[in-house]
Amino acid sequence: MKIKFCLSSLFLLLMLCGPIARAQTDNSWRLSFGIDAGLAPTDAFKYTLGGDIRLEKDIDKHFAATLTTGFTHFFEKDHFDGFPQYGSPYNVIPVKAGVKYFVTNNFYLGGEAGAGLAFEQWGTSFLWSPSVGLAFKNGIDLSVKYEDYTKDKSTKSIGLRLGYGFGTRKLAPHKKTNSLEGWDLGLALNPGLVAGSSEFVMGTEVSLNRHLIDNLEATASVGYMHFFKTYPYGYYSSFTAPGTYNFTLDPAIKNVVPIKAGLRLFLGDQFYIGGEAGVGITSRVTSFVYTPSLGLRFKNGLDIGTRYDHYSSDRIPNTLTLKLGYHFKLN
Repeated sequence: MKIKFCLSSLFLLLMLCGPIARAQTDNSWRLSFGIDAGLAPTDAFKYTLGGDIRLEKDIDKHFAATLTTGFTHFFEKDHFDGFPQYGSPYNVIPVKAGVKYFVTNNFYLGGEAGAGLAFEQWGTSFLWSPSVGLAFKNGIDLSVKYEDYTKDKSTKSIGLRLGYGFGTRKLAPHKKTNSLEGWDLGLALNPGLVAGSSEFVMGTEVSLNRHLIDNLEATASVGYMHFFKTYPYGYYSSFTAPGTYNFTLDPAIKNVVPIKAGLRLFLGDQFYIGGEAGVGITSRVTSFVYTPSLGLRFKNGLDIGTRYDHYSSDRIPNTLTLKLGYHFKLN
């Protein structure tokens, strides 16, 4: 009832914008990325946080088609006290297709449906998601949405999406300019979460970057990642005498130094996707690590994005972090 009341109230408020016809479009494609935060009005979960990438195409002056994917984490209440059937947090990759109907120049009604690809015990679920929002010519898209992963009654949420989209001009080929030629040094701060949990991590990174061709950049980096809270990995046994074993707690890993190299491919004037690979070094184990990423690289030096670090050793947790960086030209 609370969800229906919130959606109804927002719909009535935004309808005050009046029935203005949407401006004629040029049937262009747009790429946007968003941050999603919301509440999970169930007894098992309390709130959600995630991000998404959306491809959108205007059909006519009222309709636009959308294709969306991303990642969402549901934060549990009291470690699932009273819900022994839930052995792990709900982490899901939504894959949705849908439409937007523009009632006014900015105000729209949306609807999406698809699948939620969840991890561990949760499996795959049908997903549907109605929304109401405001889209502006400067690329900002603000909406309220309801998402229902129907496989379980607890995996529902109502939240806000703050997105930013790039029109056809901003998706023009990325050209090498004088400001991007040669080498540059990047410094970054990387706050985030351990994948599959609500535990925070914080990292820093230094990178050396060189623009190769119009749309491609090479990068090499070294960093430091700190896990604020970790749990013991387990126990190991040692043989001391015939028929006798000593069991010792294996200490958890709290600090990792990743060393990586990779490439960035610019799909627009500012938007890029990237991939890196290398090693993660700790005091106890060295692990292979690979890192897919996406973000925005601005001509003033700012670099803002998100990335996922996956370690081959199960003794080092995987992480999902933001990248807040700045680039300095070296020559």
